[in-house]
Amino acid sequence: MRKVTAIVNFHCEPNIAPITNSRPLGSTSFLGRYAFCDFALSNLCNSGVTQVGLLVKDHLRSIMKHLGSMDSWVINTKIGHQRLMFNEPAQKDPRLNSDVNNLLFNDWLLYDSDSQYLLFTPSYLVASIDFRPYLNDHLDHQRQITILASTQRNLKTYWHGSRVLDFDENGQLVGASVNEGQFLGQHAVSLDTFIINRPTLIDILRRYAPTYPDADLFTLIMLAIREKTYAMAVRYFDGYVGCVDSFAHYAQLSFDMLDRRKADQLFHPDWPIYTLTHDTPPAMYGENSSVSNSYISNGAKIEGKVINSIIARNVTIAKGAIVKNSIIFSTVKVNEGAVIENAVIDKYSIIERGHGIKGKPKEPMYVAQGAIL
Repeated sequence: MRKVTAIVNFHCEPNIAPITNSRPLGSTSFLGRYAFCDFALSNLCNSGVTQVGLLVKDHLRSIMKHLGSMDSWVINTKIGHQRLMFNEPAQKDPRLNSDVNNLLFNDWLLYDSDSQYLLFTPSYLVASIDFRPYLNDHLDHQRQITILASTQRNLKTYWHGSRVLDFDENGQLVGASVNEGQFLGQHAVSLDTFIINRPTLIDILRRYAPTYPDADLFTLIMLAIREKTYAMAVRYFDGYVGCVDSFAHYAQLSFDMLDRRKADQLFHPDWPIYTLTHDTPPAMYGENSSVSNSYISNGAKIEGKVINSIIARNVTIAKGAIVKNSIIFSTVKVNEGAVIENAVIDKYSIIERGHGIKGKPKEPMYVAQGAIL
């Protein structure tokens, strides 16, 4: 795969406020151990792609903190690399902060790279995808563009903001529409993942970027496809794909993974999901602690009761405290007698002795980073 450079695109991820107010979704905690971008990076590593660029929109600090040395996702540190691609001038003018302008600013990918093929995938995609069959299919059929999609139902409730692919009566792709809940039945949803030949990308940027300065990269590609300029195809991924289009669905997806049957659809023994490792001890459980159906991360200290919850690194649950149906980010302290139910507690927060926090099952309460309650 040395002729392939992959780009993890942080520009196209949804905003799931309030937890993405100070971080991108790609570096947001998932299941207490991972960040969402770990899935994209691990898929690339497991697929043998050694050259990776990260197209960063904002909150560079958060991404750098999670990536560390970036070696955790590089299968071969001698020939592999990961490069941050950040459009510094666009930070002064948000109108210029698009994936297209980021590519144009980091034009080494277009003109100095020796890769003939580019694979774009988003930072938020929760799926275990082997890209090798799609790359081989793209090369074997000498295509210029291959788009990956997933067949999804219930678009009135889920996948809001995603692009639903539009086909003509002959089954040819003619465009894409943003899902705002208007679709019924089964439809092809773009995974914001595509393979494109490097000369084709250069040609599309030259043709369309000056005329559509506010458009994102996928929109420019759709313009080119509509004009039937390039050889292209849509290919489908039929595995599990998690929906993270809102804060409520972020919580729901997290709790879904407490069901072993659902978790087994995402996590496979022969397809590891890598993440940044921390020098933390194993979780410690007190003599009177009680934990059921929960994810407990390294460094956690549990002396109270945890039920159907996700506990991140270095969290302390004191004696007599109860955490139920909740997500606790790293370095949170839950003091004696506190009760937390149906909540998401952001990192560095302190829940004082005897304090109660209770949200609704499908509308968890959010406690901001660093709060003291």
